[in-house]
Amino acid sequence: MLLVCSESTKDFIDGFDKIRVVKEAPDISILDEIGSYENVIAIGGGAVIDTAKILAKNSIVSYPTTAAGSTETSWSVYWDGNKKCSIKRHKPKDVIIKSEFLNLPYHVKAETTYDVVSHCLDSLNSKKATKESIQYCNKALNILTNQGNGNVDLIRAGREAGKAIEIAGTNLLHSLSYPLTGHYGVSHGKALGYFLPKISKFMDYDVSDIIGEPKIDLDIDIDFVIDEALKYDKIYESNIFISKEVLLEVLI
Repeated sequence: MLLVCSESTKDFIDGFDKIRVVKEAPDISILDEIGSYENVIAIGGGAVIDTAKILAKNSIVSYPTTAAGSTETSWSVYWDGNKKCSIKRHKPKDVIIKSEFLNLPYHVKAETTYDVVSHCLDSLNSKKATKESIQYCNKALNILTNQGNGNVDLIRAGREAGKAIEIAGTNLLHSLSYPLTGHYGVSHGKALGYFLPKISKFMDYDVSDIIGEPKIDLDIDIDFVIDEALKYDKIYESNIFISKEVLLEVLI
């Protein structure tokens, strides 16, 4: 049995034949190992769970430690150079939330919160949105607004948002985030947090009670970032009209 885990959780676990520690989202080389392991358990965030889903022949057992939502989707993310790619995989068969794995540093908690909110806003503004996906989004946002059980509630919200993107996918916010990760090395959650204040206002959603006022300063070429974002087909799945001119007006 293979355990796929993050650096922060590997010391909690023993009794596995093989352990793979994941520090970042997998690159295209992982496709050489697709479906190589019969039984896989994942303990970690989105990159860990995506890696485990790719490596596994069958559905995995997952213990999410962030609110990435990968436990609820049939896709895994990998990178081909600076381009974000996805591959169809099995959804995890069991998802277990254990509070002892959820001692999140402040910056991780903030960034995974940005991810949940971005999943919701992209899904709510998707051309593929359904009554069901909208309900998942509203439930996730309600959990985040009224957190009474700390990090456990954060993971619960992430699962609901994950169910939404399984139906409606992501579009504007995520497409903008990919060039920051692929070309500037900015983590996924931080990249989303950079765009959230202006894009949420553009989408006519007030999520300030959830995300506060992110203070994220980046030295980037916004023209280049927008050009790269517009290369992702999914950006046009937003039900809001998108063009470079519109995005420049919103983001500058």
